This record gives sequence, C-alpha cells and structure tokens, in this order.
Amino acid sequence: MLRNVSGFSFSAAAGPLPDEVAADVAAACRAGRGSVLSLPFTSPAFRALQEETEACLRRLLAIPDRFRVLFLAGGASAQFALLPLNLLGTARQASYVDGGHWSRRAIAEARRYAEVSIAVQASGRIPDVGEWRVDPRAAYCHVTSNETADGLQFRELPVLPVPLVADMTSDLLMRPLDFARLSLVYAGAQKTIGTPGLTLVIVDERLLGRARPETPRVMDYAAQAAADSRLCTPPVFPIFVAHRMLHWIEARGGVAVMAEAARRRSDAVYAALAEGAGTYVMPVDRASRSHVNPCFRLADEAQTALCLQAAEAAGLHDLRGHPDVGGVRVSLYNGVADAAVDALVAFLRAFARRHGLRAA
Repeated sequence: MLRNVSGFSFSAAAGPLPDEVAADVAAACRAGRGSVLSLPFTSPAFRALQEETEACLRRLLAIPDRFRVLFLAGGASAQFALLPLNLLGTARQASYVDGGHWSRRAIAEARRYAEVSIAVQASGRIPDVGEWRVDPRAAYCHVTSNETADGLQFRELPVLPVPLVADMTSDLLMRPLDFARLSLVYAGAQKTIGTPGLTLVIVDERLLGRARPETPRVMDYAAQAAADSRLCTPPVFPIFVAHRMLHWIEARGGVAVMAEAARRRSDAVYAALAEGAGTYVMPVDRASRSHVNPCFRLADEAQTALCLQAAEAAGLHDLRGHPDVGGVRVSLYNGVADAAVDALVAFLRAFARRHGLRAA
C-alpha cells in the first residue's frame, strides 16, 4: 500500500512531479477507452506523442541533428553494460572518471567487457582536466556528471581527445549542454523528467554500428535507432509523463530557468549548512559541490539519526544518505517545490540552534 505522508520528499531515487503535471497525468489515466495506460505503441497517437516528446527535448537541449534520441526501457544502470557492448567496436580500452558511488558501479560493470583505465580520481573535488590521464586508445571516456550519493557535480564537462560519454541521470534538463563536447548522454527519466521505466540515450550517429556481435538486437543502439526506438515495446506510459514534464519545463522558460532554480535552491541549503558549521560538515570542495544533491554529515556522527528523526517529524522526508555512503542527502530535482526548500532551510538552522553546536 502506498504511504500517505504529509510534508515534502527529498528522495534521491525519484523526483516529485509538479502538481499540475501530476493532475494532467492522472486525468489521462482515467480517460476511459482513451486512457494512456492502454495506448498501443503501434498506434498513430503514440507515434505522434513520441515525435512531440523528442522535438521538445531537442528544443530544450539544442540537440544537433547528427544525434539520435533513443527511448529505451529499463533503468540507466543497464547502460553500464550496454555502453561497452555498443561503443567498443574493435577497441578493447575505455577510460572512466572515478567520481563516486555511481561511477564506480559503471566501472565495475564495464570491466566485464573492456580494459578500463581510470582517467582521474575525483574524491571530494574534480581535478583540472590537465591532471586527467585519458588513454588515447580508449573508445570513449565516461563521466557521471552528478554523483547523487557523494554530492559532487561537474559544473562544466571537459573537452577530451576521445568521445565523451556522460551519465546524466540526476541532472539532465537541469543544466544547458554543449554537444560539441559530448558524444553520448544517457539518463533514467525518474529523477528530473518523469517516472521510472524510461531511459533516454542521446547518441552521435557516428558512434552507431559498432556493437559487438553478441549484443542483443533490442539493446543495439543502431538497431533501435533504425526502428525509431520501437524495435520492441517502448515504455509508453513513462514517455507520456516525460512529454508532460518536458513541456512543463519549456513553459517555465526552459533549461536555463531550471539551472538557475537549482543554483538558487542549493545556495540556500549550503548557506544554512555553513551557518551551522559546528553542527554540519560538507565533505565536497566548494567548487565541486552539487547544485542537485547537497550531501553533508553531522559533525557528531551520533547525531545523524537524531537529525533525520527530527526532519521526519517536521515533514521533511527521505533525507537519509545512500546506504553505502551514509550521512544526509538532499535532492533538488526539477519538480521539488520552493516551499520544500524553504522548510528544509528553516529546519537546518533551527536544528543547529537547538543543539547548541553552531560555530563560534
């Protein structure tokens, strides 16, 4: 049974839908014979929906014509294996940036198929690109643009001598992108533009046709591109939700407005944490701190449970850090309301005052 919880969720797993988007989706589900829940993917109506979704995505991100947009089923973690299967071609080497929990998950999976070298270790800070050591033989270099578990974010993606691949599951449509620097972007839709079940792959067509022979056809980027993402049943309902979210973003001014909102909200959270410097510890260097997932710890680790318990009582839910990392984690995805951030900031200040741990 779904929980009925008042207050605000800051879950890193899935972002909330804005109220008007949620109402629109709910109405579309209840539309009788025309319900989106029974929309056939073979119908002209779905094809029009998919085309409109892609067109809006292209407008928002200024995606060049040479990039293909794939609407694939499943989560972004599946791409950890599909990247080497699709992109290695005759190469054996791939470079990865180790920036935290999710990049390490991608590295571990890629090592089943490729010889992986670590271009740079980004622990608590992102080193200047001059410090990177990208294997010139690599078929690609992979970065996780925003580490949700660690609170580290690439504010700017680098120019590299090999194709740059980015896992942008947690900050797609929350920042402008420069496709002159990128060869492939992939993202699960559930955090910033919809619901679980849809993964977007935006790939330079010059990388297509390199899949290893054993790659299943439904997982072959080139085969899916040739079939307009309908080689098998696509995730119809999540595509519908993404359609509504993308148009919601566009109606509010586009990606630049979302990026400014993320910066403003995260600045407010970081300011509250800095005011309570005797209570809170921010482990990430200021220049590398995420605008999407501020992560912090309690100076007295024993107070972590108390802080989370007090937050729950105040109606601020899902702030516990990733199980493998610990601490406290805030998620500020596109659908999070300003009122939620205001309530969180007030709580952080009050908690530090109440426990008398503010820095002198």
